[in-house]
Amino acid sequence: MLQRDYLMRMTEMLTAVIAKVMFNKEIKNYEEAEKEIETAAKTIVGLDLRIINILNPQDIIQLMKTSDLYAGRCLVSAELLKEYADVHELNGKDNSSIILKSLNLYIEAILSKELPEPEKYYSKINELISFIAESDLQDDLNFKIIDYYEFSGQYSKAEDMIFELIENNNKDIIDRSVSFYKKLLHRTDEELESGNLSREEVNDALDEILKIKD
Repeated sequence: MLQRDYLMRMTEMLTAVIAKVMFNKEIKNYEEAEKEIETAAKTIVGLDLRIINILNPQDIIQLMKTSDLYAGRCLVSAELLKEYADVHELNGKDNSSIILKSLNLYIEAILSKELPEPEKYYSKINELISFIAESDLQDDLNFKIIDYYEFSGQYSKAEDMIFELIENNNKDIIDRSVSFYKKLLHRTDEELESGNLSREEVNDALDEILKIKD
């Protein structure tokens, strides 16, 4: 209940902030748009974006864990950083590190299983994933994305990522992928088909990975 109430209050505040940011983007006042986001980050989640800019994603996540409202803080921070990245791009600045941080925080919030309506954020997360260069994806983020795809029922996307990592000789993915496919076998045919996989494809993939493992 506390998490839900917090999210409702923060969402109302975010809506007002994003409206101001959108206005400034429309009139091409990007510096003011950045200031709006920086002020909101301090006011809403107590974060200084100048500090966030020099921290890596895992350091930021540790900062989020100092609060009982972990999922909510991750989500609100992710939303603000996504807007920040967009304004940076419009202003001709590099936004790749901000996108990475936003994506990490979105996935942390989703995988906490504490968000009341996680599906509302899937399209934003998928959009961020599409922006990430393959060279920027470290193992921990690769595995998080796979976990996110599984959680959100995007099974074929998880499979594509698994086999891409296998092709790149990532040894750590083997045991994870065996666990992934075994869990999928407990899903209904309808759930699998909704995630663009059939039961036959799941069994075939599991057999293939078990052969690689042996």
